[in-house]
Amino acid sequence: MDRDNRKGSWSRPLFNLSSRAWQQLRAKYPERIDWRLQTRIRIASALVSAMGGMQELLHGERVAAVAITSPIFVVGHWRSGTTLLHEMIALDDRLLTPTTYQCFNPHSFLLSSDGSTRPKAHVVRPSGDRIVSSESPQEEEFAMLCLGCVSPYEGFVFPSALGRLSSLCNLDDFDMEQRTEWEKRFVSFLKAVSLGGDGKSLLLKSPSNSFRIAALLRLFPDARFIWIVREPTAVIVSALDMWEKMWERYALGAPLKATTMQRLVIDSYLDLEQKVGVDTQSLASSKLVIIKFEDLVARPDETIDLIYSKLQLGGWSHLRTAINQFLEASPPLRAPHRATPALIDEVRERCASIFDKYGYQRS
Repeated sequence: MDRDNRKGSWSRPLFNLSSRAWQQLRAKYPERIDWRLQTRIRIASALVSAMGGMQELLHGERVAAVAITSPIFVVGHWRSGTTLLHEMIALDDRLLTPTTYQCFNPHSFLLSSDGSTRPKAHVVRPSGDRIVSSESPQEEEFAMLCLGCVSPYEGFVFPSALGRLSSLCNLDDFDMEQRTEWEKRFVSFLKAVSLGGDGKSLLLKSPSNSFRIAALLRLFPDARFIWIVREPTAVIVSALDMWEKMWERYALGAPLKATTMQRLVIDSYLDLEQKVGVDTQSLASSKLVIIKFEDLVARPDETIDLIYSKLQLGGWSHLRTAINQFLEASPPLRAPHRATPALIDEVRERCASIFDKYGYQRS
C-alpha cells in the first residue's frame, strides 16, 4: 500500500494528542490530510481533551503537592544507547521512571487502574531493535508532544520539522509563552508520574533533554546527568534509519529526500554535542558522568559501577543479577546497519572533532 493511501486510512497510527495540541501542529504544518483521517483526529483529540480535564479535576491538587528531588537524566544523541542504559538502570527499584503507558497517555493515566488490569503485550518498537510493553521505561518527550508542547517529535508526524530539530529541543530558542508552557507541563507530568512513588528519585531519558541541561538545572538544581556517547558513524546511520521507520509509521507529511535528511541529522548531532559541552562544562563531577556505549555493552558491570560511584547513587550489587538476566534476555534483534562509503566519508569529515574527542578511530 503506498503512502498516500496510508494517509487516508482510518487505522493509521496516531499519537494521543489533545485538541489544542493538534490545532497547534496544524497551524505549523498545514500539509493536506485526507478528510477521513481528519475526522478521526477530531474525534480522538476531543476524547483525549475530555479525559485530560477529568484527570485534572480529580487529581490536580494532589499532583501539584508532589515534590521532585534529585532527578537523574540520561542524555545523548538518538541511537547512542540511551534506551539500553535507561532500561538497565531502571531495574533499580529505588528509582522511578515513566512508563510507556504514562508517556503516551499523559492526559489520562491517573484515571486508569494501577496497571494490573492493563494488557502488557510486548511489541518491537518501530526502530526494530528493542521490545517494549506498556510498563517499559519510556522517554517523557512523547508526553510533551501529546500535551501540546514544542517538541522535536513533531518531526515524526510532519517530516519537515527535522530542519528545525535543534530549535525544537532547545528551550533557549522558544518564545516566552512556549517556554513557560513547556516548563509547567513538564514539571506537572513528572509530578503525576511521581504521585504514589514514595519519594523515589526519577530516572528520565530523552535525547532531546541533551539540549536542555542548563534549563533542567534551573528547574531541578540537584539534578544529575549520565551522558552516553557512541561511535559517530553508528549513531548517524542508525538515526537515519530511525527517522525513516518513524515516518513510515506516523508521518502525515511527505518524507525528506535522503540527502537532505542525512545533512540535517548530522547537523543535529553536531549541535547536540556543542550544546551538551557548553551546558556541562561547569558541572561538578558528582553531577555528571560520561560513558561510552561500547563500554556499556562490553563491560556492563564496570560501566554501571562507574555511574553509581560518580553520581553517588549508593551500592548496586543487588542489581548485578537482574542486569545480567536482562542482558541475556535482550539480544540484538537485528544486525547493525551498514553505511554507504559516501556517508562514512561525510561523517568522518564533518564529525572529526567528535571522533577525536572520544578516541574513536576515523580510519
